[in-house]
Amino acid sequence: MNKVKTLIVVWQDEDSRLYYHIGTLSHYNDHYEFEYTSTKLGNRKLGDAIEHGYMIHPAFPYTNKIYYSKTLFPAFDRRIPSSDRDDYYAILADLGLNENASKMDILQATRGRLASDTYSFEQPLRLEEDGKIHSSFFIHGMRHQNLPIEWSSWIKEYSQLKLVQEPTNIYDSYAVAIYTENEKKLGYIPNFYSQAIFSLIENGALPLVYVTYLNEKSHPHWWVKVKFECTVSLEQEIQLKELISLR
Repeated sequence: MNKVKTLIVVWQDEDSRLYYHIGTLSHYNDHYEFEYTSTKLGNRKLGDAIEHGYMIHPAFPYTNKIYYSKTLFPAFDRRIPSSDRDDYYAILADLGLNENASKMDILQATRGRLASDTYSFEQPLRLEEDGKIHSSFFIHGMRHQNLPIEWSSWIKEYSQLKLVQEPTNIYDSYAVAIYTENEKKLGYIPNFYSQAIFSLIENGALPLVYVTYLNEKSHPHWWVKVKFECTVSLEQEIQLKELISLR
């Protein structure tokens, strides 16, 4: 059996700026699979997104169906550069990928973001054989922090960062802020992870977060990428499975 490659499909409410995990895209055994998340309220999945104005994607009209395809679904395929482009390999190089990159690799690297909508494709929190939860993501909310021009001098590649819970945050009671070791606030954990990571910290876990990519000249969505890892106990793992899909 081929290794499962999974991305979570995220929708952002343009009013609240909160993100919702509305579906999961997977690739294994040479086929693609898309499935919506729970319609129950209270876990920032599909049900909550619908409550806040999300419209079911016309390509996937049934919320209780698992969709299969031998090729990447056209609704998602249009979000990545076509291999017919003259600059296709240059684009791959810019993304840190080679000519053997899969469409899932490209979708993960670009996050499938388009200017015309509010979807993105993100890495899930995943439990590896080393007993740790791993993920990689870009820091959110940096453009709203009124950072000084020289903010990029605060950190460099492999700089370790701090996580601070913000239970009184008016937008997200599970908000987790990201600071430099010198106590300078950069932004936030993406809020489609925040409830799970907030819970980890609340239960005594000590996540490790460090910078893997820095480009202050790009769009704020791509300023700082970090690596997240955290050792979890069996009890914490069971609790987290109720909040997220550990892939």
